[in-house]
Amino acid sequence: MSRGTASVFSVALLALLVLTALTGEAVVVALAVLVVQGMIAAAPSPPDARGRAHGGPRFVPALLAGVVATTLATFPSLLVGSEGMRAGREGIVSNGVIAGLVPAVAVAVIAALVAQMLRSDGRPKLVSSTGHAVTLGVFAALAASWVAASRAVAGADVVIIGAAGVGAALVVWGLPVSRVVASAGALVAASVAGGVAAFALGGSATPVFGLLLGAAVSIFAVLGQVLGRAWSAGRIHSSQGWGFPGALAVALPAPVVHVFGQLLGLPGL
Repeated sequence: MSRGTASVFSVALLALLVLTALTGEAVVVALAVLVVQGMIAAAPSPPDARGRAHGGPRFVPALLAGVVATTLATFPSLLVGSEGMRAGREGIVSNGVIAGLVPAVAVAVIAALVAQMLRSDGRPKLVSSTGHAVTLGVFAALAASWVAASRAVAGADVVIIGAAGVGAALVVWGLPVSRVVASAGALVAASVAGGVAAFALGGSATPVFGLLLGAAVSIFAVLGQVLGRAWSAGRIHSSQGWGFPGALAVALPAPVVHVFGQLLGLPGL
């Protein structure tokens, strides 16, 4: 398993997100996000202290959490509630992702507990197995932030700039050099890529905005791949060694892109 292979897969997922964001349809972006979430839910069994694969039900709880988060990010009006039971003004939940994360995690916990009750293998390592399922659910839910980012003002531009930063960071991180050099290079490359993308788009996002967004997403992109590769150390199939880290490197920076999308328009940005 190499950093480069996982990085190439991440770039492919980012290209898919950019293409769907250009359509201007949140539903189309949601379909691309579901691909990322499916790869996260299909994560291999993480290794235990002895380096052995740690089994347990994880796929269904993680995928359900991702679907719930993505659905609420795509259709935020579902959060408002029925007549007389309004959860808040519609403007507060216009992007859906922040409030959508809470029910998504709740679904992950409930589904994980139900999956554990249905086990017939004696339920070994019950606590850690449940924790792994819920953790994957959180990771999958975070990916829905790409949908929320695409719904912001100049959403397509924000997605493109964020994707450029993540992609540049992972390409440099995937080079066969020391981790110190690769991490420093990833930060610089992501900042430059974000600034150049903002300048080339010529929209409301300034190059300063692109530089800051690129630097911010680079940290979480690299962290996502590092976590994903460590988790996949006990993999069964080789594709899970690059598929899950590649998807996780796309999911973790997503909330940062969403937050920056909300900040777009502030003085100096």
